[in-house]
Amino acid sequence: MPRWMFFAPLIGLVAASAVIGLSLGRKAATTTEAEVIERIAAMYVTEAGRGAAITDCTARPATSDVLWLVVTCTPPGAGPRAFEYFIDRFGGLEHRSAP
Repeated sequence: MPRWMFFAPLIGLVAASAVIGLSLGRKAATTTEAEVIERIAAMYVTEAGRGAAITDCTARPATSDVLWLVVTCTPPGAGPRAFEYFIDRFGGLEHRSAP
């Protein structure tokens, strides 16, 4: 058996790790705050139903090291009742808090 065949699994593992790392890095680099906020605001409109609008939502940076943004959506006339969406570094929804 040729000597290079002993190293083939290691080469495959390194190549797979590189592909996964580059794809996650590209996703993180190309995701903008505006895209994430718009997507979450559209989700809020679907969840809150009638009377909800995209303009009910605001965003702020998260204080956690794991999270990126916190999008808060308050329906008009709802008082302190608000929907909160916690977004991770890749633009995915990590957790949500609904009234």
